[in-house]
Amino acid sequence: MKNKSRLASHFFMASLVLLAAYLTQAQIKPTATCINRQFDSLPWLEDLAQMTSEMAAHYANLEFAISERHMDLPKLRQETEMKLRGACDDGEARRILGSFLEAFGDGHLEIDWAQPGAPNAASKQAEEASLCARLGYKAFVKPGIDFSVMPGFTTLGGENSKWFPGGILQLTDRTELGVIRIALFSEHAFPAACEQTVHEMHIPDSAKCDEECANTIERETANHLTAAIVDRSAQLQSAGAAAMLVDITHNGGGSNWVEAPPRALSRAPLHESRMAFLRHQHWTKQLQDQLQDIETDLKTNAQPKGVLQEAAARLRSGIARSQTPCDRKRIWHEGKLDCSMLISDVLYNGGILPYAQPGSFTSLESKTTLFHPLRYRYQESANRLPLYVIVDRDTWSAAEYFAAILQDNSAATIVGEVSGGAGCGYTNGGIPTLLQHSHAIVKMPDCVRLRKDGTNEVSGIIPDVLVPWAAHDNSYLKAEKLLGALNGKMPASSTEARHEAH
Repeated sequence: MKNKSRLASHFFMASLVLLAAYLTQAQIKPTATCINRQFDSLPWLEDLAQMTSEMAAHYANLEFAISERHMDLPKLRQETEMKLRGACDDGEARRILGSFLEAFGDGHLEIDWAQPGAPNAASKQAEEASLCARLGYKAFVKPGIDFSVMPGFTTLGGENSKWFPGGILQLTDRTELGVIRIALFSEHAFPAACEQTVHEMHIPDSAKCDEECANTIERETANHLTAAIVDRSAQLQSAGAAAMLVDITHNGGGSNWVEAPPRALSRAPLHESRMAFLRHQHWTKQLQDQLQDIETDLKTNAQPKGVLQEAAARLRSGIARSQTPCDRKRIWHEGKLDCSMLISDVLYNGGILPYAQPGSFTSLESKTTLFHPLRYRYQESANRLPLYVIVDRDTWSAAEYFAAILQDNSAATIVGEVSGGAGCGYTNGGIPTLLQHSHAIVKMPDCVRLRKDGTNEVSGIIPDVLVPWAAHDNSYLKAEKLLGALNGKMPASSTEARHEAH
């Protein structure tokens, strides 16, 4: 027993020596890299102070960081200040500020560092480009799930397959799914659709295009894309699909056009959940513009008068409350919120109303103020196929809205892994902050999209059917695991639809 005790003692002492050596090395290593450095961290500390002040003033998810993420913001601020004081150079300081923002887990809270450019060359190149290129239309190709590696998948071409590729996927029970890939919910990612719109509108390629012209092209391009998705769905159904599988993995979001595709694919009318906005002049101006549209219709005795009067009353209330001050600066020092910056009982994600039938309010100036999806052409139908939507950790922003509204209305089954977590972003350009020292631009969301249960969409979309993907999975494993998750999950209605289709 004595020998065993002595051996254990020697092992314990040796471990202490090794641990002490490791700790000593770990402690002196960072210091050694900064010997004789001449780096002034004060300007970077001032940038951090400006950043936290602006976040207190207009970061829409700051309250979520406290109530749901349970973040200790005073500690985060202090630790970031300490790291900046010990930074060796500008590069390290940038990384520290970037890490500070990443701690919030918000896909729309980001920093853009100033980059040297060549404005003259860019300006000349823009002048020589086509009208659609000058308007910012640029092809975006980012693949999703590679179904082609599966023996049960058949690619289906066609006129619209260049925009929305896909095909027929057969499950083990011989159920056939129609697959549609949507890489981005932005009109500007489809320059060919823009070119088609410009051609149909008989606009010369050399024409000057003002804001109204650009908005018209954008809207009509979006309508072309929505029609293409509908045609693609019909084509797959004709080929024998019993259900539709929409792949929005690696979809980074997009524009307001995202309001149309879910409605063009859903078997049920889609109702919007609430949206919260900031007590801030940015939103005061937006609400005033919306109220002006409502009042224009009221002055002409437009109908439905009751809806317009109620909308006007809610907007006036929202305007008054958006001007009520709320000082949240104490959050960075005491971790306490004295008030809420968010107003959540005025607007829905789609406007003043939670729902309106397609084609409603066509003569109203305030049509899109009442219900913004009415900006686009789409139809509702109860005769569509069951809908499945694939999401992953790289599904963000507008793509999360696509999944969320379908899930909240029980109009689709969501499959995959928890989405990235970006939620609502920047309305009308947002409220960007220019840091005084580094000249970096900090972008932070100015709104909150709420789910049907009242939770914040920034939490990410939790699938109904989870797929056990791993970071190291290759294309085959991702597709195989997805197929395994889908097998046996088709409802009886899908099987019936398959037999009817054949």
